[in-house]
Amino acid sequence: MGKKERKDRSRHNEGRENLVMTITITSVFAFLLGLAIILSTSLIEAENLRRENAIERAYSDILMTIRMGGDVDMIMDNGNVLGFGYYTHMGTPLYVWGDAYQRLPITSFPSGTDINGSYTSYNKATDVIDTVRYVSSVLVSPDNLLRSSGSVIEFPDIIYISFDASSYAERVRLMIAISFLVCIGILMLYLIVLRIFKQNAIYRETIRRQESLVRLGQAARTLTHEIKNPLSAIRLELAILKRNVPDSLIDDVRIIDHETDRLTKLTDKVSDYLRNPLGTPELLDIVQELETLVSLFPEGIRLHKDTAEGFLVLFDPDRLRSVLENLIKNGVEACEGEKPDVEIEVTADGKDRCIVYIRDRGKGLADGDSKRIFDPFFTTKIHGSGIGLSISLQFVQAAGGSLRLYARDGGGTTAEVMLPLQARR
Repeated sequence: MGKKERKDRSRHNEGRENLVMTITITSVFAFLLGLAIILSTSLIEAENLRRENAIERAYSDILMTIRMGGDVDMIMDNGNVLGFGYYTHMGTPLYVWGDAYQRLPITSFPSGTDINGSYTSYNKATDVIDTVRYVSSVLVSPDNLLRSSGSVIEFPDIIYISFDASSYAERVRLMIAISFLVCIGILMLYLIVLRIFKQNAIYRETIRRQESLVRLGQAARTLTHEIKNPLSAIRLELAILKRNVPDSLIDDVRIIDHETDRLTKLTDKVSDYLRNPLGTPELLDIVQELETLVSLFPEGIRLHKDTAEGFLVLFDPDRLRSVLENLIKNGVEACEGEKPDVEIEVTADGKDRCIVYIRDRGKGLADGDSKRIFDPFFTTKIHGSGIGLSISLQFVQAAGGSLRLYARDGGGTTAEVMLPLQARR
């Protein structure tokens, strides 16, 4: 397996691990959120059942007291009962305790309520529950109901109870508020953990790149030093060889001279990459720099300016020229032998930043290359060194700017250079 394949696999595995970790974190917090919702729903349901049980118990206690002839008022106070009434099927009161209707409004009950059914209404404003039940026969004490004949009521009568549910309602509202806060807390904790994880992933990538740059710098310093000495000797011998070689071999000597010159330029670029990227900044008119560079390239390069004014940026002259020349050259070479179709636009945004767009109509960036395009010695060109964009990025970031490449609408690539705008001229 080659070095490139190992690197690609490492990046793929790292991306896969990040995806798996993100899914795992999301799943854990989704489980916690679901568990909190289920628990809160269960607690609220339990409180509602406790309230219904209290109502049933109050019914039973009051009816038992009526049958046995006990103290109804004491049962009402202990059972949170506000009112109790016993009525005929026409709504006429037989006996009324507390806050109960003097005459029951039968017509206000739902039409579906029959003699075996019940009707319950809940007033959320007062937390009072009114319940009405139809009964076919209830064994009661004649003395308590002041009835003159019999101890068994032969017609379906009505039992009404008004129940104070404020204590239960307060607990339910408290549970809902706590459940809501818990869910919000879980969501916020999830976002915090996810943010921390993503930041750690960025930090790991930054550390990895820095370690790679340190190793690269150490190796590059050694290589440039070791290469420059033999190159100097080769160039000296080539100069002697050119004067003595026969004309039939002069083309071969020129090829050697060309390749030697290419190696010399490559070592110079590596030296530029390793040295201080800031250089000696000066106030430069970036439009003038572009106009000078465009004149050195063949036709097919168009320069558009936002205004007639110049844009002044603080940059080292040699480094700015290196950045712009490298980006324009990449745009021309991306056209692959066809007539260059490169468009340069200089503008400014509302945040005092100068932006240079260099757009081409080349083959564009392949999938995955956008993340590696600034890696040292990564190149998609046959004769490229892969160091130009890395050097350009170093120079631009040292000047407080940013450099990025992305796909252009309709095909091709856009290089975007953003620099702090010092002034307009």
